[in-house]
Amino acid sequence: MADNVGVAVVGVGFVGGQAHVPAFKKIEGSNLIALCDLAEDRVKPLAKKYDVPYYLDYNELLEDEKVEAVVLSLPTPLHYNMAMQAIKKGKHVLCEMPVAATIEQTKELGKAAEEAGVVLMPNLNFRFAPIYVKIKEMIKAGTIGKPIALHFREFIPASALAEQWPPGSWAWNLEKSGGYPDFTLSVWSLDMFRWMFDCEIESVAWKPSYPKLEEAGGITGYNTMGVIKLSNGIVGNLHYGATTNAAAAISRLEVYGDNTNVLHAINTDKIILYGSEPERQEWDLSVRGTRVWGHRQTDAHFVQSILQGKTPDITIDNAIKVQEIAGQIVGSE
Repeated sequence: MADNVGVAVVGVGFVGGQAHVPAFKKIEGSNLIALCDLAEDRVKPLAKKYDVPYYLDYNELLEDEKVEAVVLSLPTPLHYNMAMQAIKKGKHVLCEMPVAATIEQTKELGKAAEEAGVVLMPNLNFRFAPIYVKIKEMIKAGTIGKPIALHFREFIPASALAEQWPPGSWAWNLEKSGGYPDFTLSVWSLDMFRWMFDCEIESVAWKPSYPKLEEAGGITGYNTMGVIKLSNGIVGNLHYGATTNAAAAISRLEVYGDNTNVLHAINTDKIILYGSEPERQEWDLSVRGTRVWGHRQTDAHFVQSILQGKTPDITIDNAIKVQEIAGQIVGSE
């Protein structure tokens, strides 16, 4: 077995540059070979900081024999072609979600990777986020008895949405993206529910709303509600929103049990248990850096899967299932 995997991070924006690059520079078994981005003013200083070369040409990067795996941190419309190019070159691929704009393309990539004998792993990093790992452990330990219902809300500031995806961006083009930003951003939590409760999402009903937000430069925001039922009987209410200001931004999961206890997971660091005692119990998780949302742990799992010749715990089938569920938002307008 090889000692390490030569990795290149392609796309060094927010997730690529601030999560994947520092993670692959540090995790065991990883050898960060190069960075790649079209914007030299963005990739050059980052390459200098981490003491690695950089490429502006993706095709040239793929010719580098030292690069055994690529991490695609790019807009969704670029995923399919760039992942397919890497697979055909015999490179392993860690791809941001959604893997492709359509289910058909995602399946094609999965088939191509299987035929090439390479790892194609979707970046469903919520499975590794410490706060959700802890919640799952508490549920398995019987803290709330049998889970019977959940509420989840994820509010992203309208200003952040406008900065990332301004009017006219690919994210609002259904053909290019597969869905609006609510589709694009819901896949991680939908997969997390499947993983956390060890079951499938049996049915879903979506009600989306897309108001124009003059206060945020005229972008189209979203408030999307979903009602789900899991195959183990759990019912849930979901609210994905990007029409609030920064002060109201939050990620909050509430899980209700049949022993009347309730668990809350708030943002990335606080867990609250409303149990039988009069006072609620609280846990503050001291997690920082690239581990917060599970990126570093995901990257480490990707590398170890390659080194050990094993199929990752997160497969292309996982991506397909949540993209199918999230994709139903588009037809619910």
